[in-house]
Amino acid sequence: MNSKLLQGLYRKYEVANLSGGKLTDALGDVYEEFVQIIFQDKKNWALYNKSAPPVTVEQEVLRDTLKEYGVTHINSISLPNVPKRNNGSSPKTDVHIQVNDTVDIKVSVKQSKARNVTVAEFDVATIVKEVPSIGKNRKIIPLMEKHQKDASAKYFTREEREQLEASLAPVKSDLVRWALTGSPKKSSKDSRISNHTIMFMLEKDGKTLKKFSSHNVTTQIARITQRIAGFGTGLSWTYATGTKYDKIQFKCPVE
Repeated sequence: MNSKLLQGLYRKYEVANLSGGKLTDALGDVYEEFVQIIFQDKKNWALYNKSAPPVTVEQEVLRDTLKEYGVTHINSISLPNVPKRNNGSSPKTDVHIQVNDTVDIKVSVKQSKARNVTVAEFDVATIVKEVPSIGKNRKIIPLMEKHQKDASAKYFTREEREQLEASLAPVKSDLVRWALTGSPKKSSKDSRISNHTIMFMLEKDGKTLKKFSSHNVTTQIARITQRIAGFGTGLSWTYATGTKYDKIQFKCPVE
């Protein structure tokens, strides 16, 4: 997917000269700014208001996002600042888009060359605290702690796997919603709690846009929880190198 705007941002952040973690960080900045510029461009507004078919990837991102909220005409768009979480960490919302002063689209921007992208990484104690429906089920907690301690389910018995999947089944939507948005609640006025995801899939070189998706969280949760991965949650359970044995990292498919 060719984009002069994106090419300019790649040059701005010197993406061609980066690799590893520095490349990952730069790409995060690139695509967050890409989304910001798209929704601030009044030329895109004008074309959208005329119901003109999109001819650029920027216009496609705008259309696919706004149609999810029934926006038929743009009068104004603002991008309010998003504060950090109470613990000082980054919020789930990367770009807060306020349309016509009434529609709040709180976007989590993701980009990856892999099939799955990280959406959350926490220790079990934090998960239990932030997702009450998980904390209330005493059958889930020790099995999640075992997964965290072993950094995988390789030492799980068949019965333990089945027990965890069965126990998570009624609350898996809460877990996935929390992983994606930062809260298990179905709605929140907190600007830090996202309600939408825009995902950019990159080519294997990690430097070229292949395709994208733009979905509200309800749609994302429905898609993810249809998968059988991660004890039926649809999320991949793994770990980051620096927090192995201390935290569980959750990944979701890049749509």
